[in-house]
Amino acid sequence: MKRSLSIPIIFGVAGMLFAQQAAAQTAILDAYIKKGLESNLALHQKTFDLQKAEVDLKRAKTLFYPQASLNSQYTLASGGRTQDIPIGDLLNNVYSTLNQITGQSKFPQVDNQKIAFLPNDFHDTRLEVSMPLVNTDIYYNKAIKQELIHTQQAEIEIYKRELVKNIKEAYYQYVQAGKAVDIYNNALKLAGENLRVSEKFMQNNVGTKESVMRAKAQVSQVKASLIIATNQQLNAAAYFNCLLNENLEAPVTADTTLFEKIEQPMTAALEVPRNREELTKLESVQKAVGSSIKMNRNYLVPKLNAFYNIGYQGFGFKFNGDQFYQLGGLQMKWDLFKANDNKYKIQQSQLDLDALRNQYKDVEQQLALQVRTSLNNYRSAQQTLEALNDEVQSAVETYRFAERRFREGQALQIELIDARTQLTSAQLNYSLAQLAVLTRAAELERATASYKF
Repeated sequence: MKRSLSIPIIFGVAGMLFAQQAAAQTAILDAYIKKGLESNLALHQKTFDLQKAEVDLKRAKTLFYPQASLNSQYTLASGGRTQDIPIGDLLNNVYSTLNQITGQSKFPQVDNQKIAFLPNDFHDTRLEVSMPLVNTDIYYNKAIKQELIHTQQAEIEIYKRELVKNIKEAYYQYVQAGKAVDIYNNALKLAGENLRVSEKFMQNNVGTKESVMRAKAQVSQVKASLIIATNQQLNAAAYFNCLLNENLEAPVTADTTLFEKIEQPMTAALEVPRNREELTKLESVQKAVGSSIKMNRNYLVPKLNAFYNIGYQGFGFKFNGDQFYQLGGLQMKWDLFKANDNKYKIQQSQLDLDALRNQYKDVEQQLALQVRTSLNNYRSAQQTLEALNDEVQSAVETYRFAERRFREGQALQIELIDARTQLTSAQLNYSLAQLAVLTRAAELERATASYKF
């Protein structure tokens, strides 16, 4: 029976996450996630490992069935050990006496024989069939292979969840990088407008050359920041395409509504799912080790096989009635003493099992901690976003007032530059806070294993 991770958290705020996820996961992102799950190379590699484990199980099952093989051996030999058999010395005198008594030559003289131990011009061709009748090893071997499949399946699920999280985070990063580019483009327009107004003031002898140079410096600074932001967007797109096994320069569709929907109300209530594939994997490994212990404990059970041979054997490569033979029987192997080798194997496996149980408890605690910290991080990101929203509104109003006063000649240029810098900084911080909320939501979704494949 599967054990489950006990996490004493029923989130009143957890519903915020899943309403958030429903809002933040649009059709565009869904399509990218599906594509990543289908084409990611690392995931394919793990699928190959699962297929190999399934083939291993099929091989383990074949051990229960009869095995047949056709064997043939033909030998040529010369020299080697021999054995002298004095048949002539033993029989010739007797044969001579019998011939004298009968007056006939019915009993010929024979030569002494020399028999070679190595057979020359000899063949043995046979069909051999064998089948296990009693063998506990193949039964437990099958059980172990079965659990290894479950282990590989859990490993794939773990990687798939991690891949979904990485795809989401990479996509959010790309979208945020695009927003940063837009913010700097807007800042460049504002700085350019400031430069235009400053030049006009200087032409009308209202402003100074110093104010024009300061405005030009601001334009250059914003351009440099825009170049950096554009490069970050390109890198984010390349990493995202790498996860999807796409061309690194392939275009990525940016869905900015992901960031806009963060601010929508979220009120659903939900209990966090408790099962994690990490624990399922450890459970399968424990079962495999348990089967290994049982296999070693059954070493006193004898192994009994049945066999049957049919073929031809004799001198000269012939297949006739004289060389035809059949041979069948039973083979039993019973290990009575192996100097406590099996006992030590059992002790080793028991230590492995104890270590796995301890690891299971440790993973339970780590997962509980992961859920708790992910939730705290998500809530903190949400609160930070709410606080920064007021900052952005204030920065927008501050710049609007500063720009109007500057045009009316009631504010210094440095005030306008400072207001523009604060506006750009507030917008960037708010964009990063939006990214943090989505990223923390993806982390919490991963920690609770709540994504539905």
